[in-house]
Amino acid sequence: MFVFIGFLPACVLLGNGVGTPVAFLAGGLVVALLAVGLIKMSDRLDKPGGFYAMITAGLGKTVGLAAGFTALTTYFLALIAAYALGGIALATVITGVFDGPDIAWQVFAFVMLVFGSILGYFNINVSAKVLTYFLAAELLLILTYDISVLAQGGANGIGFDSFTGDQISSGSLPIAFLFAIGLFGGFEATVIFRDEVRNPKRTIPTATYGVITLMVVLYTLTAWCFINAYGADVIMDVVTNDPAGASSASVRDYVGTFAYDIATILLFTSALALVLAAHNITSRYLFNLGADRIFPRKLGEAHPRYVSPHRASIVVSIATLGVLVFFVVADPDPGTLYARLAGLFSYALVMLLTIVALAIVVFLLRDRAHGQATAAVCATSIALVALFVTFVLATKNFTVLTGATGTPKAVLLGVIFGVTLLGLVWAIILKCTRPEVYARIGRE
Repeated sequence: MFVFIGFLPACVLLGNGVGTPVAFLAGGLVVALLAVGLIKMSDRLDKPGGFYAMITAGLGKTVGLAAGFTALTTYFLALIAAYALGGIALATVITGVFDGPDIAWQVFAFVMLVFGSILGYFNINVSAKVLTYFLAAELLLILTYDISVLAQGGANGIGFDSFTGDQISSGSLPIAFLFAIGLFGGFEATVIFRDEVRNPKRTIPTATYGVITLMVVLYTLTAWCFINAYGADVIMDVVTNDPAGASSASVRDYVGTFAYDIATILLFTSALALVLAAHNITSRYLFNLGADRIFPRKLGEAHPRYVSPHRASIVVSIATLGVLVFFVVADPDPGTLYARLAGLFSYALVMLLTIVALAIVVFLLRDRAHGQATAAVCATSIALVALFVTFVLATKNFTVLTGATGTPKAVLLGVIFGVTLLGLVWAIILKCTRPEVYARIGRE
């Protein structure tokens, strides 16, 4: 629901307009190609740590630690963005659906923090069960919407303008593709949670390909239906005039007022699901850095009963609390805040995926003792080229992506590159002063 209501209109507006469904298809294809190498490397590497461990194995410990810092920051940005979206969504539910009082979004963000912190303390299975219920409700409503649009013939009959060359190349294709890649953030979660699943060699490939396939089909179909709901000839005017309400208004038009109210509520639960996912991934990256003694060793110890990174989870919750307190004091515009955080997350994610794609190619080419992996190398190489080009073009269009100019733009770029540089410098310092810790980088 987050993608449909909070993300899709922005993709159409800032990306390639009517051609957005094809951008989603292309983004899913690149992620699937990357997953081929990811799974092959995960099978051979056979260790936890996610991208942090993989980049270390492929490109060395210094780059690996820099990537670990980048991954930690990337998903923390996703977490903060989810809190901003959830706080705004719940405030809308209270006032719009239940005619309640107008309460600041930060209050609801604090409520979500309590909920996310409690579930994040336990094993991933607890969060997974909650996420399953949320996602099932969202999937049901989205499919109902898609079927209703198709059954009613959209605004002017079902058209296929989205798949024509002129529409695919319209607008800003690089931004569209970067947004599309951002939709698949967290697809590597099965690798990150390797220690917490049974039979990872079978579970990881099945879950990874299954998730990517479901996301590609659902995102592409819904984007196409959304465009047909208004008509290809007017959709740009609609998202320009009302980017925040375009998706929910089409739900009301095609499924009814009750579904509109449910969609508003599910936008909040979708944000809550994002909070749980981002909190758990961020905690695991912090846990792995703790296990390698980069951060205090206690952060890398699992709970004796729940087998969860409980201490790392607590630290993530405390850090989030600090950011939310800052938002109370600064009181930024929530819409602008969320857009900038979401754009920054997408940018950081593409940067991270580019590095991991390079690491996978290098590792598989070097790891000849376990046999050839030609197909995986070729697939990942294609993804690497696409991701690198996207990253370069996204850097040129950073203002369009985040809405930031001048000093704010410099600060946001400084956050991403500064954290990466900090990881590089810290690795060099460890190599010179604490070689025993340096040797552990990458879950070695």
